[in-house]
Amino acid sequence: MRRPLHAFIAALTVCLTVAGGASPQAPEHRFAPGSPPIAVRPSALAQIVSELAGSPVNVQRARILWVIDPHAMVIESDSAFDPTWRDRGRVLVVLERSRSLAIPRPPVSIAPVNIVGIARTLLGIQAAQDVPWPQALTRREIERLGIRAAILASSVRTSDGVELTSSAATPSTAAPSTTTTAPSTTTTSPSTTTTPP
Repeated sequence: MRRPLHAFIAALTVCLTVAGGASPQAPEHRFAPGSPPIAVRPSALAQIVSELAGSPVNVQRARILWVIDPHAMVIESDSAFDPTWRDRGRVLVVLERSRSLAIPRPPVSIAPVNIVGIARTLLGIQAAQDVPWPQALTRREIERLGIRAAILASSVRTSDGVELTSSAATPSTAAPSTTTTAPSTTTTSPSTTTTPP
């Protein structure tokens, strides 16, 4: 009696697997070209990046945690809670090749920013090589900081609309790279300063 039951379950599993796997392998286009960006918080993007990857997003109320270099930074959701109570879903923001950050160093205060760009997985943004990968961002730093998603950003603005990016210099006249230090995750408030080279 058990043998036919096991055979039936195995046959049913094979049928469902074949039927489910028969769909075309073409990428799914859930959003029409030219549609407005999807509004999302950084922690939410970190949790559902696989569903939103490749889609335009408007990441709202983000706090800059670490400016890695003039073309990359790490953000998290802005929250009144201490870091131990915040969701650790952090997001890497890499600016398009034609843009660079124009944030005063050191900034007077940390305020929420809004970021517009294309949601990407970490592997996707690194493998596509659309932009250079930040050298200071190692696998160890990604795991330590809890970075779960990426954005290929075209705009970073303050809540009052001030653009924090500018046109980048041509590659032959680009500014020299700076050495930065990642923020410590054991402090009660994140550090946004970079160390000089």
